[in-house]
Amino acid sequence: MTVAAAHAISTGSATALALRRARKDLQIAVLMGLDTHRRRQYALSAQDGAATVLLAGDANAGQLRYARLYFTSAQHFSAAEASPLACARVNDCAAAS
Repeated sequence: MTVAAAHAISTGSATALALRRARKDLQIAVLMGLDTHRRRQYALSAQDGAATVLLAGDANAGQLRYARLYFTSAQHFSAAEASPLACARVNDCAAAS
């Protein structure tokens, strides 16, 4: 993590807490691999946290930048049927589940 990222996330406001939770939920979504239900649930939670930051009046530029990134990433994870990190091809994912 860069210094700018650490600064954007480390402030003590409710906005910073929402951003930290969004990042954590997105990381857990990645770890869920082929468990599509749990991956989607964590991605939706990350999307909610990121939306909270995007709508917060006290969010700084760094927080907004990371919130947009988390929001977009969470959208991809919640919409995906299979994890692109776990499967090279869709057929491999279907066989693994």
